[in-house]
Amino acid sequence: MTAQYDEAKRLLPIIATAARAGQHLTYQIAAEKLGRPKNNARTVAQVCDLLDAAAALADVPLLALTTVLTVGLRVNPAAWADTEPEIRNAIINRSKAHKFTNAEIKAIDAALDRLKGYSNRTAWPYLATLMPSGERRLRLAGVGTAAYSDAIDDLGTDSPGVTTFVGKRYARDPQVRAAVIRRAGGRCEYCGELGFECANGSRYLECHHILALADDGADRMTNVIAICPGEHREVHFGKRRSVIETEMIAKVKAAEALRATRPAG
Repeated sequence: MTAQYDEAKRLLPIIATAARAGQHLTYQIAAEKLGRPKNNARTVAQVCDLLDAAAALADVPLLALTTVLTVGLRVNPAAWADTEPEIRNAIINRSKAHKFTNAEIKAIDAALDRLKGYSNRTAWPYLATLMPSGERRLRLAGVGTAAYSDAIDDLGTDSPGVTTFVGKRYARDPQVRAAVIRRAGGRCEYCGELGFECANGSRYLECHHILALADDGADRMTNVIAICPGEHREVHFGKRRSVIETEMIAKVKAAEALRATRPAG
């Protein structure tokens, strides 16, 4: 879809100029600057989404997301609406605070050239073939994937400490991961499959707080499950995450009941 690409090429310098001046545009004003009627705001929003896909491909914060706003000068409520609220907020806050350099604008422009022929709707699925969507979201939020690896800690406390990153990141008791992994015995506690074998001979699993610490979930084994990496991403970002969480609660309850019957040591 070269028409959308062409509009994005025209809009990028307009947005960049506004951003450098610390100004904002509305979709209506951006439409007028492109020589379009004000009621073409939806089309402009799609062009902005393509520009943000280019920014994501260039691995820089999202320029259009926080420079071109609604009439009420707010970020488009439809943008990243399917993302966890804390991740969405971190993406927005990082983009708002970022001062874009000339080199970064050129990088977005070059990335846009790589997306020529894509529309905003097809560009993001293409990006997902280059990097998992969940990982890219974390990068856009300015959070390394380790910050969300939930390398779980569970023996610990009902009131976990807090450290800061682009919002909050909860401290975890390092003994819990070992205890949960030991309970799992190398098998995913959700699907039952063996984790892949690591170089040291152990089986790889990731730990996940079922009720997030940010939602007052306890940092204890009763709230943590050892699962496959794919399931871990799905429970964070997938459409079925509420269903999966309910199933995980039941599975951990059963695992803890079984653990209680085993001899200590």
